Amino acid sequence: MATLNTTVLQWASAQLGKQIGAGECWDLANSALGQAGAGTSSDFGPMGDDDDYIWGNEVALKDALPGDILQYRDYEMTTTTTTDVTFADGTGWTDSPYVTVGHPHHTSILSKNPGTGAITVLEQNHQGNKEPVRASTIRWKGSSTSTTTRKPMKRQDNGKTESALVVVTVDVTVSGKLKAYRPKKP
Repeated sequence: MATLNTTVLQWASAQLGKQIGAGECWDLANSALGQAGAGTSSDFGPMGDDDDYIWGNEVALKDALPGDILQYRDYEMTTTTTTDVTFADGTGWTDSPYVTVGHPHHTSILSKNPGTGAITVLEQNHQGNKEPVRASTIRWKGSSTSTTTRKPMKRQDNGKTESALVVVTVDVTVSGKLKAYRPKKP
């Protein structure tokens, strides 16, 4: 017999590329839970447009399972990729572009949680324009990784290509609240 989480995830996964209900993020979670016979946020807590919805029993993010519902509040994930290039003569350059993904108020369904802090979610209306259901990867905790290689790079001072030591560091910071809820019967 399938668990509520399994049924929620199976139904939501079959909706990829579709718009569910009015296209709000809430509609996807609400419909998936309804299809599974689980309670929805209207069964468990406040339901105002800007309320932090409750979707079942809260669980720690490290313990969240596929099919759990995620509720965001003022969530931001910033990924900064720093490339530090150093040539044999000690000169070089550094570049540090960053990208921020933010959800002031959002709901999604957990699809994968390998336990590393990076998770895959199913969501719709991810930019506030009624976007269809998609899978995306976010983090519930920060991380930092670094790789070092030696490869040909173009110098910025004379345009010539020379061998350089290249260190690429990817830093991810996470702020705001992200809560996980285990589906349950109403």
